[in-house]
Amino acid sequence: MTTESTPLLSSTIDVMPWSDPTVERRGYPIGDPYIEMFWLPVLGPTATWLLRRLATGLDHEPQGYTVHMEDLARAIGVSYTHGRHNPFARALQRCVMFGVAQQISVIPHTTLAVRTVLPALSHRHIMRLPEQLQIAHADWNSIQQVTHAVA
Repeated sequence: MTTESTPLLSSTIDVMPWSDPTVERRGYPIGDPYIEMFWLPVLGPTATWLLRRLATGLDHEPQGYTVHMEDLARAIGVSYTHGRHNPFARALQRCVMFGVAQQISVIPHTTLAVRTVLPALSHRHIMRLPEQLQIAHADWNSIQQVTHAVA
């Protein structure tokens, strides 16, 4: 997302599911421990909480819903001000930058497609994790491979 298209120009966001059958078949649901263990250090805590809130809304409204950005920001414990330079705006930008959400439109309303299942981290992101988490990720993958081989 470029700064020119930051979705913080309106007071609401229309949220819709981002359907990706490949990721949904092989990935990790937003509530899976993998997300907190490995995606959180990549996205950051505010963006992770924001993504969880947006995805949870889709559990209740699977076709999509509209949310007021100020209410959403307050619900995850950050302030909301108009513009691009506040914790909420940065979290939203990080969700788009890391591919867990994508901006669909700005006019007439800002529409954001949100993943409810995230892919495994890319090699590039794994290499940026602290060594302890890199080892944990390798262990996680080993366990997953054994589990899938048995199934």
